[in-house]
Amino acid sequence: MKNIIITGFMATGKSVVAKRLAKKIGMNYIDMDKVIEERHQMSITDIFARYGETYFREQENRLAKELSLKENKVIATGGGTMVYLENIKYFTINGLIICLWCKPEIIKERVMREKDQRPLIKDNLTLNNINALLNKRRRVYEDYILKVDTTNLTIDDVVYRIINLILNHKYN
Repeated sequence: MKNIIITGFMATGKSVVAKRLAKKIGMNYIDMDKVIEERHQMSITDIFARYGETYFREQENRLAKELSLKENKVIATGGGTMVYLENIKYFTINGLIICLWCKPEIIKERVMREKDQRPLIKDNLTLNNINALLNKRRRVYEDYILKVDTTNLTIDDVVYRIINLILNHKYN
C-alpha cells in the first residue's frame, strides 16, 4: 500500500493524528522530525541553533527522498517540509498527501501548551508572527486537494475524516 503523508502548519496535529491513523488502519508510523532528532541525537531546536535552518531543510529533503521509496507508512512531516517542491514531488510518487489546517489562534494556544519550543517562533510567540509564517506557507497548504481543518475536532474526529478522504479518493 502507498504511503499516507500528513502535512500542514505547526501545531495542526500532524504527529498525533498520523500516529493514531497508522494504528487505526494498520500501517507503520514515521515522524520525520523524530527521525532527524534521533539521527542527530539532538532536538530540532538544537539542530536549528547549531547548524541553521538551511542544514535542517537539507536533512528533511534527504529523509523525504528516502521515505518516498518506502511503502505502507503514515508519515508526519515537519511544518515546513512541504514548502519545498522537491519534497512534494518525492512524496507524490508513492503517497497520498493530506494537509491539516487550523486557525492561527488555536495554533498559538497549542504551541503555548507544548513542552517543545518551535525554532521558527520560539523567541517571539505572537499571533502576528504565527500569521506571518502561515501567510508565507499558505499557498502551499491551500494547493492540497485533501485537507482537514483540525480547529474544533478531536484527534479521533480528524482520523475519521482522513479515512473518509482516503476511501473517497482514488488511492492505490
